[in-house]
Amino acid sequence: MAVISVCSTKGGVGKTTLVICLADAYARQGGSVAIIDADPNGHVSSWRERAGEDCGVDVIADVTEKTVLDRISDAASRYSLVFVDLEGAASQAVTYAIAESDLVLIPSKVSGMDLQEVFRTYEVVQRAEKMLRRPIPARAVFTQMSPLSSRVAQHARTEVQAASIPVLRTEIIQRAAYQSIHFTGATPAHPDGDPKALHEVAGTLGELLEVLAIQQQAA
Repeated sequence: MAVISVCSTKGGVGKTTLVICLADAYARQGGSVAIIDADPNGHVSSWRERAGEDCGVDVIADVTEKTVLDRISDAASRYSLVFVDLEGAASQAVTYAIAESDLVLIPSKVSGMDLQEVFRTYEVVQRAEKMLRRPIPARAVFTQMSPLSSRVAQHARTEVQAASIPVLRTEIIQRAAYQSIHFTGATPAHPDGDPKALHEVAGTLGELLEVLAIQQQAA
């Protein structure tokens, strides 16, 4: 019923890993969820093959610029929550997905170069809003954080918020638990998952669901 596009005009910010973690956490809470793998690299599809039968996440693969709108529309009619994992570049497919989204999540590391990409991605969201004449909520989230970079993160948070881009309270720390996902298939929400990583994933998911709930009430 709700579509969350996860995108950044820059690769290497942990976008796909975050999508996988959020979707699996939602599924293990009993939610009906799918990931539309619209990134040509296909990492979500590769992960799903490793995740095993106890994983409740469905993955919709082989999505192209021509088919992405139909795939999103179909998935939104069949699942409670649909994540769209988009390629790390500005493209027509990214614009299409954002236009169909109830919420856009923009992952970023805290470097100056990465923050510039947050602003660029948000500009794409704003253009879609103007085209559709409706608001599309967006949230930035800091990923791959060093536990020692809290002061830098605060500066980054202030800079992003100064541009009127909301930032999630939860931050994703760089952990081995996230790096291992693409080898083992097990996310932090797995019964044997890292509890600290799960706390971050659950916090992020909770904030996103809160935004969607507020939006639904307003409608």
